[in-house]
Amino acid sequence: MKRQPFLNLAALGVILALVPLVIRSPHWVHVLNMTFYYILLTTSWNLMMGFTGLFSFAHTALAAVGGYASGLLAVKAGLPPAVGIPLGGLAAAVASFLLGVVSLRLRGFYLCLVTWAFAEIAVGILRVEYKITGGTMGLVVPALFPASAGRVPFYYVGLALVLAILLFMIWLSRSRIGIYLRSIRDDELASEALGVDTVAWKVFCFTVCGLWAGLAGAYYGHYIGVVDPGMGSLGEMGLVILMVIIGGMGTLAGPVIGAILVMILSEFLRGSLAAMSMFFFAIVMILVMRFFPGGLMAGLSRLRQIRLGSSRPAQAR
Repeated sequence: MKRQPFLNLAALGVILALVPLVIRSPHWVHVLNMTFYYILLTTSWNLMMGFTGLFSFAHTALAAVGGYASGLLAVKAGLPPAVGIPLGGLAAAVASFLLGVVSLRLRGFYLCLVTWAFAEIAVGILRVEYKITGGTMGLVVPALFPASAGRVPFYYVGLALVLAILLFMIWLSRSRIGIYLRSIRDDELASEALGVDTVAWKVFCFTVCGLWAGLAGAYYGHYIGVVDPGMGSLGEMGLVILMVIIGGMGTLAGPVIGAILVMILSEFLRGSLAAMSMFFFAIVMILVMRFFPGGLMAGLSRLRQIRLGSSRPAQAR
């Protein structure tokens, strides 16, 4: 039973590796690649909020830091994107670590304000330092693969990153570190009384989440071919939060399901309906929070319990 989640993840990886053989449309491969980007963001933000109880507005700004760091290393220093992507993740981890050291003695609303201020400052710097970052026009960066290779190679890189973060989350949720993080979420004062170094573990959580956000941003930049300040906007942050809430905060599969659902629905809200997409998703989020406060994963769990409850009398008869 202890190995079952890892075996399930391995089986999922094998199935997803075969998807490009079935889906021949370049457009839908692009949608899947973008879905991988958002899964990386939602899963890592869920670690921060769902597992540790730290609400941060800085997550997409950290993705922008990773994307720009990797892009600038490629453009200015000539490093290949394959080297720049992990370095972009490390740059975002360092920025997140420093943000954590400064802010994580704060709690609740004050922590939200500090992370919001960080995001606004980071995006503002990216916009005004046009000689370095390209300003609002963005920074054109080299692709990870040549254009002739198509979008499928990017699919496998995104899939590898997603499987890596899910493997990490499964391990973390079953480790002593996961217990510490959940204890901070449930009752920080009680955790401190029991000897848990809450500040150190919150800084750890911030740093790890920043690393994954930076890797996501670097992957996005070298896939799209450009990084821009819009990556770190509050609109993007709101979309990530929306995905996590719809899927189920504090669960392993919830952020993945939320990201997939929102990305697929977005494809059917293109064209004249695109301007109404956020309005539509806001309604979906309100309905989910009203009827399934724990997200779709909580709804599925409730349906499973009802089904098991209804099957027991039949078995008794």
